[in-house]
Amino acid sequence: MSRLAGLVRREAPRRLLWLPVAMAGGIGGYFALTVEPAAAAGPAAVAAAVAGALLLRRNPIAVWLALLLVAAGLGFAAAQIRTRSVATVMLERETWAIVEGRVAAIERRPTGWRLTLVELASLAATGGATTPSGVRISLAGRRAATALETLRIGDRARVRARIRPPSPPVAPGAFDFQRHAFFRGIGAVGFAVGPLEPVAGGETGHWSGVREAVDRVRAATARRIRAALPDPAGSVAAAMLVGDRAGIDEPTAETFRETGLAHLLAISGLHMGLVAGTVYGSVRLALATWPAVALRRPVKKWAATTALGAAALYLLLAGAPVPTQRAFLMTGLILTAVLLDREAISLHLVAWAAAVVLLIAPETLIGPSFQLSFAAVTALIAVWETLSRRRRRRTSGPVGVLWRSAGYVGRVAATSLVASLVTAPVVAHHFQQVPLLGAVANLVAVPLTAFVTMPAGVVALAVMPVGAEVLPLRVMGWGIEATLWSADLAARAPLTAVGVPALGSAALLSLAIGGLWLALWRSALRWFGLCGIAAGLLVAVMDRPPDALFAADGSLAAVRIPGAGWAVSAGTGNRFTRAAWERRWGGEPATAFLAADGVADGFGCDGLGCVLRLGGRVLAMPTSPEAAREDCRRADIVVTAVGLRQGCGEGAALAFDRRALHRGGALAVWMAADGIRTRSVEESRGVRPWVVATDP
Repeated sequence: MSRLAGLVRREAPRRLLWLPVAMAGGIGGYFALTVEPAAAAGPAAVAAAVAGALLLRRNPIAVWLALLLVAAGLGFAAAQIRTRSVATVMLERETWAIVEGRVAAIERRPTGWRLTLVELASLAATGGATTPSGVRISLAGRRAATALETLRIGDRARVRARIRPPSPPVAPGAFDFQRHAFFRGIGAVGFAVGPLEPVAGGETGHWSGVREAVDRVRAATARRIRAALPDPAGSVAAAMLVGDRAGIDEPTAETFRETGLAHLLAISGLHMGLVAGTVYGSVRLALATWPAVALRRPVKKWAATTALGAAALYLLLAGAPVPTQRAFLMTGLILTAVLLDREAISLHLVAWAAAVVLLIAPETLIGPSFQLSFAAVTALIAVWETLSRRRRRRTSGPVGVLWRSAGYVGRVAATSLVASLVTAPVVAHHFQQVPLLGAVANLVAVPLTAFVTMPAGVVALAVMPVGAEVLPLRVMGWGIEATLWSADLAARAPLTAVGVPALGSAALLSLAIGGLWLALWRSALRWFGLCGIAAGLLVAVMDRPPDALFAADGSLAAVRIPGAGWAVSAGTGNRFTRAAWERRWGGEPATAFLAADGVADGFGCDGLGCVLRLGGRVLAMPTSPEAAREDCRRADIVVTAVGLRQGCGEGAALAFDRRALHRGGALAVWMAADGIRTRSVEESRGVRPWVVATDP
């Protein structure tokens, strides 16, 4: 016991400071974004923690705990401030409208175009709908493409469209597009039904003008990249260089996801590091060839300063998404450490980057981008630190070229394996699949990207102002085509990606805490992190998927039949919801209700509806008011798309009719011998500024 206490006292001040503090801030932000809001909780927590630190300042552990409370309070306050500063106005109901506003984004899609309008004039809408903060409209057809050719970001435009509020989650715990749209300033989505017309507009603010100028440069760069490279290589190159992924067709995107290469499409640490590294190496090499400078001046620091400026320009050119922000912060800190002659790579660096990102945009914490980026980087740095310490203990002799090459291949394979393992729970939580051949595909794709694709892309960006980008872009295209070939080969292999049921938040949090514990400690104390990982796996195994899912409009239902998989009702126009549900139950194919009738035990349908018997309970899904009244007398729970004036009245059944589904959103049902448990989207989200209440 005394030895354990000694290990804690020796390691805690060094290892358990900034990363846990950043995590505590993240947890505070998470609760502010997902649990019922309490405006005074953040400042109160900060004040209490500061007072505790002052009272217990002589005890290092107490001060550390006080810092955690301060970070949690700051995280809570940052999330509340961010939510109130965004204050996106959401559309309440679907309507026809003439939408007029300033163009904030023009995105090329595989099936057409997507236009984002902000600073809207009052909607000429049916029913006097509230004017949202921003609208994202899909356009298709040759006329739309012709109109968009002359339209620039910052111009004003008008179009007649069918618009509606952003979609709510398709199931409790599923991706919340309303929250995503809220923090992006989008209060409505829709599709154009008339021609797009330019409108004379007024002046914009200084900051808006700068942002629009950067967006115009991004759009022009993406067009020139696609003009030099045919698709799909052109769209992939645009994604890797300027973050424009809109033109990537779905088969290509799916291939990248299945093979674990999706990180190549998001401008993150790999891309930022290659850009900064290429500039740093080129500048330092150029200065080293000039003896008068190389022998008398700090060429390493000059190269680091130049690389830092190039990384900042690349951040702007990429549109500053979350992975790029994190990559820039870490790259900037590394280059700053070079300038200050300090250690460049450490977990403290990760903590500072996470803290800055969370203070700027706390909502990114619960998105896949932030979680994937920081999980991979934290694990890789922890492994690198461990291997570096062991390497320093060994005496090394001369190393040949073949041994160095084999070592590089081994390091790439190990990096891919570590990154795939630590990000697998995040991928399972958000995308309901785990890529099994990710390490193999990355073994080919990462060296290609490091030595061919991105260096050629950096050269193309550097010479693009003088119109000499065609040749380096072609070289970049060769690297992309080789990457696509390897990804396609891996995608055709058996068991490329395995569909898994959605991993719950509790399991993901437990796995994250266990993994962080492993990463932070250097002594035998680190193995206690396996307890958190084991607990997370146990929670994941015990978490039972729902026995039934119902869409918010009542038009689609799915039930889990033991021994027969899933059965789905015959609702039309619900392909997106069907696909999302299929992913949530692990990609298991579903059959139709009528096809399952008579085949699966406990399930049956007739002209008046369907009935599921499970765990001694009866779930009825009637299709008419008469059938609903009858089912109320014999079923334990009734879910129907028809309206019931007084629910089940005197019946003992638990009832959800059309109004209840519209009010609560999509519904999940668990049935067992000890009772029935239900959970709606409304219950899982609570009252939030981005939640749009709809009426049937």
